[in-house]
Amino acid sequence: MGDARAVPDHEYGVGFVATYAPCATCRSEVQTPMPAEAELASFYPATYHSMQADGFLVRMRNDVRWKRLSSLLGDDRTGALLDYGCGEGQFLRHVAERCPSIRLFGYEIGPEREVASHADGRVTIVRGTVDDLLGVLPPCRLTTMNHVIEHLPDPVATVSRLVARLEPGGVFEGQTPAAGSLEHRIFGPRWSGYHAPRHTVVFSPQGLRSALERAGLDALRVAGAFNPAGLALSLASLRHDDRPSVLHRRGASWLAWLGLASGLSLIDRLSGAPAVIDFDARRGAR
Repeated sequence: MGDARAVPDHEYGVGFVATYAPCATCRSEVQTPMPAEAELASFYPATYHSMQADGFLVRMRNDVRWKRLSSLLGDDRTGALLDYGCGEGQFLRHVAERCPSIRLFGYEIGPEREVASHADGRVTIVRGTVDDLLGVLPPCRLTTMNHVIEHLPDPVATVSRLVARLEPGGVFEGQTPAAGSLEHRIFGPRWSGYHAPRHTVVFSPQGLRSALERAGLDALRVAGAFNPAGLALSLASLRHDDRPSVLHRRGASWLAWLGLASGLSLIDRLSGAPAVIDFDARRGAR
């Protein structure tokens, strides 16, 4: 490991200051020491953005995400899809309206087991432990982690269990911030990819490939993604000092930051070191 970096919470004002140390081999950054699961859970306020209600920007993001997943599924829209880290299930309800032939499952960590049915039974959301999820989850054609893998205290162990529940040739996909990106180098501890203290592992592209291979996946693809919200948060955080601070993802000021970030995103994409990456891989593709 190289030099560690202390990063305060620039979004929700949580008082815990996370320390990240880079891996000497792959340059991914790992929170050190790793918080226990109960402590991690305390870092998420009731106003956390993934729990927000539906809105125009949410619907637009869901449309973009479903377009990507549709391309991975191909013409066969049957079987089961798991959204691991589904929040309140907005994306799953979005998909249920557009693709009634696929079975939809979501998962969120919770203090006790809860299984709920939505969208006239087309969506099943499980809260509790991973064991609670696996107790009801059928073999899946696709498992998606949209900005989730970086929140896990042991990503390889969790992904390995989910890969075992994929059908042969099934797809595991997601999106995550990229350590070593241009934005990371420019903004340092104010880079939104840390999302401290909630991100436990910030993967470099090399580190992500290695982790997914160890979890039993192959046919790996990693590519830059368009996600101006991350850059907007980094830009807005420049106003902050080194103490925990709060940023609101709503209102005219947030739309202004998003507009500026959207205009600057071309630089990010052309840099060859994008701040956010899409990934996908398959089980048993070889």
